[in-house]
Amino acid sequence: MCLPQYMSREELKRSGLLDQYVLGLLDPERVAEVERLMEEDPFLEQEVARLRQELNSYADARNIAAPLDGRAPRTAEDFLDLDHEMITAMMERNHSLNLWRYALIAICLLLIGLSGYLFRLKENIRGELVTERAIHAQDEASHLLELRRNREAIQMTVGSWDDMQLFEQPVDTGILHVHLLAGAGVALVDLSDVPALGEGESYYIFGGPAGQSTPEIVSARQQGGLSVIRLEGKMPVLRVYRWMTGREAAPSSGEQPLVSVELPLRD
Repeated sequence: MCLPQYMSREELKRSGLLDQYVLGLLDPERVAEVERLMEEDPFLEQEVARLRQELNSYADARNIAAPLDGRAPRTAEDFLDLDHEMITAMMERNHSLNLWRYALIAICLLLIGLSGYLFRLKENIRGELVTERAIHAQDEASHLLELRRNREAIQMTVGSWDDMQLFEQPVDTGILHVHLLAGAGVALVDLSDVPALGEGESYYIFGGPAGQSTPEIVSARQQGGLSVIRLEGKMPVLRVYRWMTGREAAPSSGEQPLVSVELPLRD
């Protein structure tokens, strides 16, 4: 943008262009126009010299240091380049900050999701533990009730529990517990430590030869209690079979039992 040709000295002074020229704030086109006017009018050149003198006096009065030796004064293009560099640096910094912000948001969401999953897992484990304790307490109560009922039933026959004998037989990964009341010809069979039954399975317990005596059938629900087995013969063999409940025929003497225990009876 060129300066108006009709601008007078006073108008040029009041416009502030000379001050901006001295401060180096004009773009190259206006600098060229001002310098052309200075060549045509020596008064403007004197005015520029006066403004520079005042600027130097102002800097000296406030102890403003001069530029380092050998440093060229910055032009308007330098200031424009500097602004561009600052804007570019700020944009790059903002871009980096945005990336960090998105990364932190993703990490926070991940931590929130992980904490929710862990809380849910903890609640599930707590619920399973409470259920397991309830089942254990129920089984223990059923076991005690079954023991009391069997004891009361046998007490009328035996009169005393002093002659009870304990027999233990390993079974796969467990142990079969047999409490023998020889005088009564009765065995109390504890299946709580033998392998757990699968779906549709039951334990068949014989106090005499299989196929010739009636078995006691123990389901998975009854496995934690005591089973009262009437023994047959002077040297009965207690046999335990693991059998599918849905099969028509019960185990026979030809079938291999899961475990068998010889129990001596007194005359």
